[in-house]
Amino acid sequence: MYQLVNRLSFFLFIIVLQLFLGTHVNAQFTSKKLSKKHTQILSIGHGIGNIWKSFLEKGVNIENYKIKSTGPINLQYEYEVFKNFRVGAIVSYSQIKGSYNNSGFVFSDQLAIFTALARVNYHFISHKKLDPYFGGGLGYVYSKYQNNLNTSSSSVPGELGYSAQVGINYFMFKNFGLFGEADYVGGSFFQLGVVANLTSRK
Repeated sequence: MYQLVNRLSFFLFIIVLQLFLGTHVNAQFTSKKLSKKHTQILSIGHGIGNIWKSFLEKGVNIENYKIKSTGPINLQYEYEVFKNFRVGAIVSYSQIKGSYNNSGFVFSDQLAIFTALARVNYHFISHKKLDPYFGGGLGYVYSKYQNNLNTSSSSVPGELGYSAQVGINYFMFKNFGLFGEADYVGGSFFQLGVVANLTSRK
């Protein structure tokens, strides 16, 4: 499943990259002018759903096996280097725990996933409140599975990770608001959270 998700992420990354390169790139880079505002955006989000829960459910064939998940919790930062173009990074942590306890038999396992990606986003509409964007990312993904029986404990070596994202920031207040993003990070294909504009705005 991990390889399938990685291939899907790569496919989406290529599509967004093509859109990215085909949309006003020449016009933006011909001027070679930096944005006067140097906009900086910081956001914290939480993934909606987690596909790795199904990974444990299918991998552990035990009746009444219970699963709890944390995250993915995502922290993102962006800095505007050219007008409408922002570079930044996202770090994400996701953890899924399974447990079973019956008649003295105790089983527990855990899957943890850490992601760190560098990203580039194109913000195609300039508006005080609405800030839609799309982009792509490239970076590092690390995952580890373990259980209390020591029958299976393995770390997946750090692998190249891909990201393709489409999202929107909505500033309800001057420098603070909400955001939503469709992407793949840490096991979820969609995330919601809060966003802050660290740049002084008139």
